[in-house]
Amino acid sequence: MGLVARDAELAMIAEVLDREPTSVRALVLEGEPGVGKTSLWEHGLARCRDRGVRVLAARASASETGLPFAGLIDLLDEVAVDELASVPPPQLHALEVALYRAEPGEHPPTDQVVSLALLSALRSLAREQHLLVAVDDVQWLDRSSQAALAYAGRRLQDGVTLLLARRPGPLSPVERAFGDERVDRLVVRATTLGGTRQILASRLGLRLPHHLLRRVYDTTLGNPLFALEVGRLLAGRDPATIGDELPVPDAVEDLLGLRVADLDPTTRRLLLALALAADLRAPQARELAGSDTLEHASATGVVDLDGDRVRPAHPLLAEAARRAASAEDVRRLHTDLAAVVSDDQRRVLHLALAATEPDRALAGRLDGAVARATARGAIRLAADLAGHALRLTPPGDEDAGRVMLLAKLLQMAGEKQRLTELLAPRAASLPDRADRVRAHVLLTGGVVHGNDDILALLQRALDEAGDDHALRLRVLCHLAENEAVIEVRNVAVADARAAEAVAASASGSGGDQRLALYTRVWTSALRGRPVDDLLERYEALACGSTYLARTPARVAGQQHVWRGEPGPARERFEAFRALAADRGEPSPYALARLHLCELELRLGRWDDAAELLDEWAASIDSSLLHWPMYERCRSLLAAGRGDATAAREWGQRAVAQAEETGVRWDWLEATRALGVAALLDHRAEEAVEHLRAVWAHTRDQGVLDPGAFPAAPDLVEALVDVGHLDEAGEVVDAVREAADLQDHAWARLTAGRGAATVSLAAGWADSEARTLAAVAAAYDERGLAAEAARTWLALGRAQRRARKWGGARDSLDRAVRLFDEQGAPGWAAAARADLERVGARRPSSPGRLTTTERRVADLAAQGLANKEIARALVVTVSTVEFHLRNAYTKLGIRSRMELAPRLVELDDALG
Repeated sequence: MGLVARDAELAMIAEVLDREPTSVRALVLEGEPGVGKTSLWEHGLARCRDRGVRVLAARASASETGLPFAGLIDLLDEVAVDELASVPPPQLHALEVALYRAEPGEHPPTDQVVSLALLSALRSLAREQHLLVAVDDVQWLDRSSQAALAYAGRRLQDGVTLLLARRPGPLSPVERAFGDERVDRLVVRATTLGGTRQILASRLGLRLPHHLLRRVYDTTLGNPLFALEVGRLLAGRDPATIGDELPVPDAVEDLLGLRVADLDPTTRRLLLALALAADLRAPQARELAGSDTLEHASATGVVDLDGDRVRPAHPLLAEAARRAASAEDVRRLHTDLAAVVSDDQRRVLHLALAATEPDRALAGRLDGAVARATARGAIRLAADLAGHALRLTPPGDEDAGRVMLLAKLLQMAGEKQRLTELLAPRAASLPDRADRVRAHVLLTGGVVHGNDDILALLQRALDEAGDDHALRLRVLCHLAENEAVIEVRNVAVADARAAEAVAASASGSGGDQRLALYTRVWTSALRGRPVDDLLERYEALACGSTYLARTPARVAGQQHVWRGEPGPARERFEAFRALAADRGEPSPYALARLHLCELELRLGRWDDAAELLDEWAASIDSSLLHWPMYERCRSLLAAGRGDATAAREWGQRAVAQAEETGVRWDWLEATRALGVAALLDHRAEEAVEHLRAVWAHTRDQGVLDPGAFPAAPDLVEALVDVGHLDEAGEVVDAVREAADLQDHAWARLTAGRGAATVSLAAGWADSEARTLAAVAAAYDERGLAAEAARTWLALGRAQRRARKWGGARDSLDRAVRLFDEQGAPGWAAAARADLERVGARRPSSPGRLTTTERRVADLAAQGLANKEIARALVVTVSTVEFHLRNAYTKLGIRSRMELAPRLVELDDALG
């Protein structure tokens, strides 16, 4: 039966779904319960099928939100394995395990691997046929399926459209992955009075007098499902017998409760079963409730039968059945469901949900189910099963093993609150010392209010370890890493602790040795020592189960960045990111993205850094990096582009968060960004204050690699600007000493740059000018374009002060060109201002656009809106706005109407 009174909504759905699939996008139907969004969603599915589109559909359910990959099981139910032949075998096996089509191997598939496999599967299917991926009630989609769809949505290129239906509320991870520029939203509102009349007539054959229709409409507020349920109450009654008030509750949920209460007990029980086990199939439903009951429920519109699938006619009916059931009814039905479901893990889970008293045998069965769920990578299900095993353990039985297993699973699942609630009361009283140590360390991953909480927990763990060297070394590693990498203090002490841990672990397990070596790599890198030997020792011990976040290869990549070696750094980070994706470890993947972003920021590749940050902001794994890393990267990006206002806003936010949480690393980097912003604004005293704080802290706390927190070159410039030449010379001497001791390429160039800058401030010398030019060229040769541009700018300013007009023009021209190529308009404007003071030779420079700015400007001149440009270039709308503003400034225009003619003039001028 067709939809009535929904012409506008149907037209929009047709417009979106009938578009050529040139890009991946989503249509989201949002509305209150019962307003008709599911009917519109189903219409969209039917329309796509009629047009030859392959439809993958899932109906999420409140009862399945805790079951991993329940949504993917639904989506891919009709996709055969031979259709996925192009999916790499390791990914395909992980997907088959997640879908319960294959047994797990030695290593369980993680969410990230399954996400990667889903991406490959969708790409494979889309090559054959345009795909519609449709999810109803997306707010109930399980977290594993949410993560997988979000991961795929960010990376799919074309041939796929998403159709989502949801209740009002926070955006789902899937929606956030698409961003505003790739989402069309349709708010499904209540129908009109005429629409209510059509619905009652077409669905129930009910035609009411106008005054009674008006009362129905006013009572139901135009909610179609509510109106239909009221209509069912009124059907067959004489309108004249109906009083002034309709005998209905205020909410559709309550009205459906009345309808459920009127059902015969066996049908009501079937609805309750669907609320408790949404994946129930027809044979199981018949076994549970009887064939007659299932057929009757289908005939009367209580449930829908689609092949073997059984679903409530509307999700709210199952909710109503669940609310109406007593706790005892629910427990009895869980027992009956355990007898009919086919999967052993769910069978045991139903038995656990039915149990109210300790049960040693059932707890033992749950232990086995935990192991099988863990082997499948179903960590959240394993945690739920482990929680029941602990609950059902009889008093007096030893339960510490179950406590620690549950704690580990909760940590892996990111369940911080549950982890803290479980361990905080038990950590100090666990009978085994090793468990007490582990419990306090695990609690550092629970609910903490700052780094002081973490340090206090680690100190308790160290106290518990006492003189047990094996236990002590683990805690020492965590303490050393915290001091060196989080607080950036007492790095020499942290290094000594790491050395003690390495020595103590020599006769220990491979895991202990790897942890100790990883920690020593961190402290060694910060102390400016080579780490190759430690890397070789670690790799000799490495195995497939090593947790990637603690691999020293990523630290070695950072050391390459600090030393001005971008090629080796990129190789390490890309390999690390690829391995994280292949193994599906979300935290390492987020760390790889952070490190690549930091690399692009050092190189002055601002657009690439912005793209990574945009992905970070939209990613479901953004919350895995707890500290203000994102904010300080945004601050450094703004400072590098020359947007002092944004740099201060992001930097001050990062500093405040870092001070609140006790994370000094982010404080140092954000403070450095504030110093660069102050330099750009010619606020030299303020720049000295910020940059001196970074330099002094790192020197005082034992950070010997000057490239780890590279404040030195900016500090020297600021000190020269305020006339503190002696202090600037001391900074240069310290950098030169580090360069010699560490054979540090970046430090050697920076020392040369600083020495020449100080010397030229004291008086002109051609030799120092040649040194600065050589340093700028060497920076550029190494790919350090941002530092090359800043060095040319410093040389040009020194030449201008010395009235070396020709040389100043050449140097400042080079600086402008490099800043423009990088997409650093603020710095380019500063260099142009200096250029104007010496008499620029090429007035056309302000019109020169970067490649990205020109692409954005061309599309805008063609009449595309910002959202359409963002979609075409696969960037965010804010990135488009940023480049468009820069283009307007350079071209000397204020509106889009001026854009096309000005671009033509620019092209003519360029020849």
